[in-house]
Amino acid sequence: MSGFFMKRFEVSTEIGSLSVTYQKQKKVLVCLSGAGLLPSYENFSLILEKLPPTIGYLTIDFPNTGRSPIHDQAGKNLDNLADAVYEVLEELAISEYILCVHSLSGILACKLLKKPIKCQALVAIEPTTKKVMFADFSENPYPEMEEQMRLIEEFGPELYFKNLTQATFSPETNKEIWKLMQEKGSELEHQDPEFQVSVEITEEDFEDMSIADRIPVFIFCQAYREKEYRESEYWTSNTKLILGGNHHYLQWSESEKIATIIRELSE
Repeated sequence: MSGFFMKRFEVSTEIGSLSVTYQKQKKVLVCLSGAGLLPSYENFSLILEKLPPTIGYLTIDFPNTGRSPIHDQAGKNLDNLADAVYEVLEELAISEYILCVHSLSGILACKLLKKPIKCQALVAIEPTTKKVMFADFSENPYPEMEEQMRLIEEFGPELYFKNLTQATFSPETNKEIWKLMQEKGSELEHQDPEFQVSVEITEEDFEDMSIADRIPVFIFCQAYREKEYRESEYWTSNTKLILGGNHHYLQWSESEKIATIIRELSE
């Protein structure tokens, strides 16, 4: 692993200080996590360790997650978050990147792609669609989602997630992930009731989500969500769907497939 050259530091932005893990190269894979407290470096580490040394990477922890400090996000929206991520890219003088996003960061990706620094391709891991974000899924989830929900209910969300990370990561990495998440969780418990952990996402954020056809888009999703993505904001004449996995964290179970696509993009 070329983690030898990796640097970890904070970049101050308009929404707070962001902890970033950076390995410099001409071409960089930028990784952004979905909702939750996961440190983004560990979250994407199974992909990062499979990259050739010619590809650098940048993982960014949003405020109140991973290694980033506590910072109230009240009054902040998705545009502010996109601007902050872009500030980091500018600060590091990144001129070309491949964007790899999970879940909620899919919406963020659409905003980043409209900015001047050239994004070569989007790799989206079960990105959030408007349909899922604002439809009443509590009424009628997919049957496959029901099975996952049943497991989550049976074990409780924390235990379900613990079992998942334990089966995924080395004992050391797993320990580090939970140490960081528990520290962050207890810090957040001590904030005022008005404290906002994350930026607000509104229906307006989905209004202009078009992705330019010239940008290749690779969507990794579980097979049962295929139709949803074909009918989604992420579908262009240049979108490919790669089906597989049986939970939402495909950056863990499908890391080999994802790394292969990224390697091919950089050749």
